[in-house]
Amino acid sequence: MKAPRARAGFTRRGTVFLVASIVTTVIAYAAGLRELLYVSILLAVLPIAAFILVWRARPNLRVTRSFSPHILEAGAGATATLHVENRSYRRSARSRWRDTLPWGRGATPDADLPALMPRGVRFTGRGNAATLRYELRPPRRGVFSIGPLGVDVADALGLAKSSLTTGEPQSIVVTPEVVALPASGLTGDGAEGEARLVQRRSAGDDDDTITREYRSGDAMRRVHWRATARHGDLMVRQEEQRTLPEARIIVDTRRVGYHDVSTDPFDEVESESFEWVVRMLASVTLHLRRAGFIVTVIETGAPQLAALGRKARRSWGDEEFLVSLASFDLVHDVTLRHPASRRVGPTIALLGSPDAATLDWLAGQARAGQTSVAYLVAGVSSVDIINRQFGVHAMGTTDAAERLAEAGWLAVPGRADDDHASAWQAVVYETGRSRAGA
Repeated sequence: MKAPRARAGFTRRGTVFLVASIVTTVIAYAAGLRELLYVSILLAVLPIAAFILVWRARPNLRVTRSFSPHILEAGAGATATLHVENRSYRRSARSRWRDTLPWGRGATPDADLPALMPRGVRFTGRGNAATLRYELRPPRRGVFSIGPLGVDVADALGLAKSSLTTGEPQSIVVTPEVVALPASGLTGDGAEGEARLVQRRSAGDDDDTITREYRSGDAMRRVHWRATARHGDLMVRQEEQRTLPEARIIVDTRRVGYHDVSTDPFDEVESESFEWVVRMLASVTLHLRRAGFIVTVIETGAPQLAALGRKARRSWGDEEFLVSLASFDLVHDVTLRHPASRRVGPTIALLGSPDAATLDWLAGQARAGQTSVAYLVAGVSSVDIINRQFGVHAMGTTDAAERLAEAGWLAVPGRADDDHASAWQAVVYETGRSRAGA
């Protein structure tokens, strides 16, 4: 445990007292007024005595912190609980406390910390510990350190103040916001040209069976008489192996693929377009898994994400995946990774401003008869914000979108302030319209 850091100083009122003492002393000597010298001494003694008092009164505390829940979604609320215990053998002074936060104003509003009894001594209704609670609402994803606790002690006249920071910071995991997407997701085209979204669960239907030649030991109840009459040989039913539909999500994680990457270390968000991509990645992944898909996430840079379980729908792998998204960052890799993966089912690419190497690789990832969608997300400039306020939408098709469209992708240009559900719904509409036209 780190040693508490303490400091003490005069308040503005105490500084005024000291300046007044100096001025009064000068006037007393200049005018020869001994009575005024007594006043100057009093003006100096009061803040100095207050300084000594608050320095000795600074508490010795043990702080433990917990969160409920300890893993939450960006924008959601959590309750922070602090257990503050007096470790000194003397009574602590009444003080003010605040907890350090990595966002907003940097700390919670000041609140009262009651006086705590000495260590090991307890009285009815009062003791040497206090429980403090407050609500926190992280505005963005990440793994944040909350704390240490700040405690301020001031004298009754407000002439001096001592400040103490104590307690180890506690980490809280904030996953990206998961947007509810329209129920009608992307379709995956099978080899027979039949659109399907979820596993076919019916049993005993002729559409769910295939036939093969009769083998010794096969039960006669499995004989398919219609196929037998057609082939001239004895044919039996064989249940088709039902497999879950699969989907791939390609996400560009290299800095070279995002033109709005900030170089200012004080910026809270490194790239607005990448944050949009992360929220879309979380939303689409959970949406498809709940629809029965086995989802594979492919990163163009060094892998960072936890692997998803092979079981569709909710599982322990979903939470582990979301937790890994909390610390998901852009990488400095220049070389594009070419991960091998099965090209089965729909493919969704989440991109910023992809370079030529990425576009060339993606051009070979589209497969005839299977849905391939690429989101191209650009950062939002001040000009874009002004244009949107006046209803001007100057968002033409980019060269990257044209290149992907030529390769068979459905390219969807967008901006970092676009609504995720609307972007998904636009793809559903376009794919549905293309199927209707076909």
